[in-house]
Amino acid sequence: MTLDAERRGPVPRRGRGRPPSPGLEDRRRAQIIAAAVAVFTERGYTDATMADIARHAGIGQGTLYRYVPSKRELLDLVFDYSVEQVVGAAEPALRLDEPPRSPAELLGRFDAAVQALTELFNRRPELLALVAVEAAAMDEELKLRLLGLESTVARMAARLCEDAQDAGLLRAGADPQVCGLLVTKTLLPPGLRQVLGQLDEAGRTRYHRAILDFVRHALLVDESGAQG
Repeated sequence: MTLDAERRGPVPRRGRGRPPSPGLEDRRRAQIIAAAVAVFTERGYTDATMADIARHAGIGQGTLYRYVPSKRELLDLVFDYSVEQVVGAAEPALRLDEPPRSPAELLGRFDAAVQALTELFNRRPELLALVAVEAAAMDEELKLRLLGLESTVARMAARLCEDAQDAGLLRAGADPQVCGLLVTKTLLPPGLRQVLGQLDEAGRTRYHRAILDFVRHALLVDESGAQG
């Protein structure tokens, strides 16, 4: 061995197997959550097993437990994922940098939020079922987190109502916080009825129009500036 080699020390041995793939942990976690959503929706949380979820995800149970230690913690991840999807659907319409400049524009934003949520629940009804039915029935912690989801959407709606009040678009004396909560409350019944299979396309359209009529006539001034 040369003097330079002695100074450098021994060359570390290369580990066996393939090097970890960049982003593998995030992809695996998303794969597990997607499998849990499907299995919880099909079998219900109580009857679903970790073996079912691992099988659906195409991974071994040992791999599943490395990422999620228990079914209850997996339900938390599913709940968080569902909440992100619901908030993400409403947020683009309710959180815009530019304040509304007319009652029609404000109504259009509420309309866009209602349409986005309706499309989400129509496309993926299991999300609301997992959040509002399955998870909320589990324990008090998840019930409180469900109220937190409602509060998050209500805050976004209230912020839009505050902008409307600053622009003179909200009825005189209307409380933006209360208005935001009332609008949010109108979204829950049609969503739950849709999850339970009690609402067809005509029913969704009727609810949609009723929500917009409520915002237009109960909360906003009309285009001429008179009270609605």
